[in-house]
Amino acid sequence: MNLEASAVAAEAQWNDTDASHLEMSDLAGPFEGPEKLLELWFAPSVADLPECAGLEAHGAPVGRVGLRRVPRSTWEGMLDLVHCKTLSVETSTEVDAYLLSESSMFVYPHKIVLKTCGTTTLLLGLDRLLRIAKTTLFDDDSVQYGSSVSSAVLAEAVEHDIDTKQLGAHVYRCFYSRKSFMFPEKQKGPHRDWMLETELLDRYFENGAAYTVGKMNGDHWLLYMAANHAQAPARTAGIDMTLEILMTDLSEIGSKRFVFDVLPDGRTALPNGEAPDVGAALDHGHALGKQLSTQLGLTSLFPHTQIDAFGFDPCGYSANALVPAAHGHASGYWTVHVTPEQGSSYASFETNLALDFDMPDHDEQQQMHVNHVQTLVQRVVDIFEPGSFTLTLFVSADGDDATPALQLTNYRKSDRILYEFEGYYLLFLSFQRT
Repeated sequence: MNLEASAVAAEAQWNDTDASHLEMSDLAGPFEGPEKLLELWFAPSVADLPECAGLEAHGAPVGRVGLRRVPRSTWEGMLDLVHCKTLSVETSTEVDAYLLSESSMFVYPHKIVLKTCGTTTLLLGLDRLLRIAKTTLFDDDSVQYGSSVSSAVLAEAVEHDIDTKQLGAHVYRCFYSRKSFMFPEKQKGPHRDWMLETELLDRYFENGAAYTVGKMNGDHWLLYMAANHAQAPARTAGIDMTLEILMTDLSEIGSKRFVFDVLPDGRTALPNGEAPDVGAALDHGHALGKQLSTQLGLTSLFPHTQIDAFGFDPCGYSANALVPAAHGHASGYWTVHVTPEQGSSYASFETNLALDFDMPDHDEQQQMHVNHVQTLVQRVVDIFEPGSFTLTLFVSADGDDATPALQLTNYRKSDRILYEFEGYYLLFLSFQRT
């Protein structure tokens, strides 16, 4: 098997769309900041995928395998059901990071993370997503290493009748979560009510469990989990960790960083009046986002970061970043989304980088790049200056410790809740500005 040749062919087949350019004026500013977050694992690791089962003799998987073989046009069709569009895509050897008009999507060979805000209908894309995954990963006619899956085959799979529980049975782990909405009455479909969301998920997953974490009469976090116990991990895939910092009531200074000026010539500029350098490769929204990312210090959180950012006219900001492995952490991503509107300001930071939980010493805190949860959280809240925020740390039980001792300057801890699930710990913290 010529793995290198297969990788080149699959890359060419994947990028099958010439999506029309999206003008910033075409995108309505999101009014509901808190995102809906869906994470679906179809195998414990890339090596556990059916198409990779016979690769041990040929070496590690190379290039596009698993879900990364799905053509971009097929993902675009699924996102239409969710009511969001792709602004751009950044790729690495491990993942495709889609920057969306409403948040982000990360496609790995063996899992997918979809995060959307506003009044998007994320769960209305679940059925299509599961059909795409079943056809790509588990149907004999489609499981061919190093080849893009035919768009025609995927389109046909969408039309077939199939029991919802059969679709869900191919999922190794499902996580769906969101913070309490600011404007729940404006949501659409099942997202109008947590019980409706839970009922929809229960149609696909056996033994799903729904949880409410935090104050019912205040900020709280909602979580749905399901696991396929028939699929036992074949190998250790390392620590799985997701950190979310969900920030509200941004300070006036923090909000103004994401409200853009209009120059006399009609161009949108950074808050300091500086117009971004569009150049040949970037449109204005991406140039605005890239320059703002550097000003905020986000590009220097981790070394050699691959960043894709967008500034919305007249306000708002989104960014995806792919981070290679370095001393102190494995590879991963972070993503930021900001809606700075007065009265409903919100910002989120999420990452799957597994960082050190220990309290850093003085020298470690002063380093340019981040290796500790403590340092990362402090730097993020210093950028956005929220009046309050919740932090969720979701980590697999093979981690050393799921309870980092966070001590943040200018913030006091008001809630601390620790859950222990099968295979995972969840730490929920609430902070108020002092």
